[in-house]
Amino acid sequence: MKRKAIYHNVLGAFSNYAFLFLTSIVLLPYYFKFISASDYGIWLGGISFLSLVSVLEANISFILTQQLGEKWTNNKPTEFSKYLSSAFFFGLAASAVIIISTFYFKETLTSWVSPGGHTKDHFSESFFLYTVSLSFTFTFGYLNCVTQVFLRTLLSPLFNIFASIVGISYTIWAVPTQGILAIAAGNLVKSVIYSILVTIYVSIILKEKKIPISFEFSYLLKLIRNIGLPFISKVAMTLAVSIQNFIVATTISSNATTTFDITKKLPVIVQMIINMITVSTFTSFSLFYSEQKNKESKHKYTIHYFALIRILLFITLTVIFLIGQDFVTIWVGFDKFGGNVLLALLCLTALTDQLRLILAQQYYAIGKFNLTSVTDTIFALTFMIIAFLLIPFMKLNGIVLAGIIANICYFSVCFVLERNKKVEMVRHIITRRFFSDLALVVLVALLSKFLYETLRGSMIGEILTVSTAITILCMAFYIREKALFSFIVLKFGKTLKI
Repeated sequence: MKRKAIYHNVLGAFSNYAFLFLTSIVLLPYYFKFISASDYGIWLGGISFLSLVSVLEANISFILTQQLGEKWTNNKPTEFSKYLSSAFFFGLAASAVIIISTFYFKETLTSWVSPGGHTKDHFSESFFLYTVSLSFTFTFGYLNCVTQVFLRTLLSPLFNIFASIVGISYTIWAVPTQGILAIAAGNLVKSVIYSILVTIYVSIILKEKKIPISFEFSYLLKLIRNIGLPFISKVAMTLAVSIQNFIVATTISSNATTTFDITKKLPVIVQMIINMITVSTFTSFSLFYSEQKNKESKHKYTIHYFALIRILLFITLTVIFLIGQDFVTIWVGFDKFGGNVLLALLCLTALTDQLRLILAQQYYAIGKFNLTSVTDTIFALTFMIIAFLLIPFMKLNGIVLAGIIANICYFSVCFVLERNKKVEMVRHIITRRFFSDLALVVLVALLSKFLYETLRGSMIGEILTVSTAITILCMAFYIREKALFSFIVLKFGKTLKI
């Protein structure tokens, strides 16, 4: 059952990814037939700020799932109900505050992200609808914790897929007449349908398990107290990651927001896919660390894991750097491409971001929650400060460089704090081999890019250039990481025998 739940959660993650992929990647050429680059930049800037609301979902759901599982295991259905009801009440109350605040704040937000402060009613209405959809998502996401506790995890991703299809279909139908408003309404349609289906399903489960409906205010206070430092770090990280388009829109322009968002699409897609892989291994790592007693075995496993992720990032991001300009040109037009320098910096940012994320996941796997919270907060604050210092002089390159510098600071702080915590993780990521691999990748990428640009217009030449770059990197990594590939073959062989 637990293995099936993991598969179902992976399906759920991919269904969410598919919705984002379709609405923010595949459909963009269609959007731009009816929406200008400036208007789309205003939309990106506004929802970037409003996405801060999503911080209310992740950590509370994680803590709530733990609490509900503990109460059910200890045969305390009434306390189970009180925790669930408290979380749902918190969601409703927070949603009411957020929706009302946005209703009065929407025109101001629109003026912040609009060129010259000029506002349009359909933008403020779109931002309001987007806030309502976010509120539905995190409030009814608390109810979905029940399906996790009882391992009834198959229907939730199916509900999400169905709701996504309906939401996307509405958006495609309405964009020609409603513009940006159709995108916001499509998100709201998806959220409402999913919330209704999850509510019905959870009600059936609660009735089946004979769990009463009970609410006690003190349990709400207990839930909030349990959030603690991880919640503060989540707020900081959400600020650093989600608000980037808002910063660009308010400090540079809405057109720059569109250029920035589109240029970083491919590196972000690579990072999202690899991050889904690393997240899906979280449970396995947690079990590994709890079961293994041999310290060297832990280090060996960890070293191979980090090396594999690093190689995947190096190869895929090199390909993205080579083909990025042509992809954007064919996809939405060269006028929306930010340039190869910006793309190179974004690829480097995606590399360092993903290495930071897997380090944080490993901290969680070994139970170092406060270490993760402190270092995440330091990264977020460093990024915000450096971004606002660099943007006036370097524009879009400034905000990307801020992310790279913040990641360097993050790994440096982790290295220092690990000494006091008797943890040895960061030294398995930032190694001498990492720097020599990075130098190799940069050299291959630059030479291949020069050859790729020289052969531009010759499809066969471009394909051969990319293929050659991949082959060189794969051969180099195989020679340098024979132990890794032997380890993978050994583990895969054991899996097949099972």
